[in-house]
Amino acid sequence: MSDLIWLLVPEMIGLVITPAAVVGCVLLLESANAVRNAVSFGSAFLLVYSQIAVAALLGGAGDPSATSKTVSNWVGLIVGVLFLLVGVVMLAQKPKAAGETPKWMTALESATPRTAFVAGLALATINPNVFILLSGMTIISSSHVGIGGALVGTALLLVAAMLDFLVPIGIYTVLGDRARKGLSAAKTWMVRHNRALGVAVFFGFGTLFALRGLLALI
Repeated sequence: MSDLIWLLVPEMIGLVITPAAVVGCVLLLESANAVRNAVSFGSAFLLVYSQIAVAALLGGAGDPSATSKTVSNWVGLIVGVLFLLVGVVMLAQKPKAAGETPKWMTALESATPRTAFVAGLALATINPNVFILLSGMTIISSSHVGIGGALVGTALLLVAAMLDFLVPIGIYTVLGDRARKGLSAAKTWMVRHNRALGVAVFFGFGTLFALRGLLALI
């Protein structure tokens, strides 16, 4: 079991580092129904990720013979290459004007719990974390931990993904309005450096996943 957790560490870190999810959550914590909106937004991500995880478990993630190590390594390599390609595309794109806020962020400023949930569903579906989660689930399905270990591994991946929401919501719940200034400053910094953060994330994790998969296949 400890070996599986160690193998899942890169995926768990990748699921935690999601700038768009953090920015969206903080934006909603500045809205009228702060906590309700943020919880609805995070719940949508959890719903999408849980469905992927359940599908993988039903597909045999708890069966040691369901997926070979080779298949798992190829999935990790493919995810890494895709991330590197996205990083190259982002790097080649013309930077947006300084201070320009993406449209989806502007839309969240006046969100309600319902629209926050819908926005969360959309962002979770097109989020690169989907591929990271799939990589993690293939690692679980190629391990020999049984259904109990598979459930624990899956739970760790889901908890890691939810930290993007649990941490800001927790800080806001404990500190209330005193947390607004710090969270707003963090959001502003992330929006200002959105492109650089995206490139760093895609290149960083793309290189990590690609090298790990390639070395395992050699």
